[in-house]
Amino acid sequence: MSIASPRSPLVAGAERLLCSLAGIVSARVVTDRDGQIAEIHVLATDALHPKQVVRNVESALRAGLGLEVDRRIVSVAQVRAADAAFPSPAPEPAPAGPARTPPPGRLGFADFDARCDAMQGATCRVVLRAGDRQFEGTGEGPGTTQGRVEAAARAVLAALAEARAGLPVGLEGATIVEAHGRTYVLVAARGLQGRRSVRLAGAAPLSRSPEEAAILAALQATNRWVDLPHARGAEP
Repeated sequence: MSIASPRSPLVAGAERLLCSLAGIVSARVVTDRDGQIAEIHVLATDALHPKQVVRNVESALRAGLGLEVDRRIVSVAQVRAADAAFPSPAPEPAPAGPARTPPPGRLGFADFDARCDAMQGATCRVVLRAGDRQFEGTGEGPGTTQGRVEAAARAVLAALAEARAGLPVGLEGATIVEAHGRTYVLVAARGLQGRRSVRLAGAAPLSRSPEEAAILAALQATNRWVDLPHARGAEP
């Protein structure tokens, strides 16, 4: 079983990752006196069978954070999807000062190229387009399928940072999950809205390559948010 100190950054990160999974409303990781993960409590909607929720929890922690947990410590409570509340943070006024001018139009996926070597790791270069302008970003990760996903997600955020100077958004994690008999790539990010951090998440089916799915998931997580005035005009 994985070891982590009580309320350590790793435990907090695990909770954030689990909360970003589809269908999960909230998650709580409990450690014992030795810092070992003893319990994981998940509140989920009824969109997935509890066994599938447990499998997604195991897969996300293993792929996203390298944590191995015994499924017997994962408890799942479910609520009807219609009764689950997912409130969006209220927007705050943009800080005073001159607003940054974003490129025209929403950022879209134009192209990518990737390299992966078990020894040297995975590298991905992503090209995003807004109007007639293009923006490039590069990301790196371990030389595994999971590493390819992480590299592509990092490349998207790097391209976004080039397009929107000082954009306050960072990658929290990218992972591969199974749901409804299909494989998806899930990307979790966090943006800064005034003094408040905002959780962002996106998912895309893994059909052709891990990189392409991660790129689409990262754009889904960030595109609507970065188009808001508070993100366009944010200072670094």
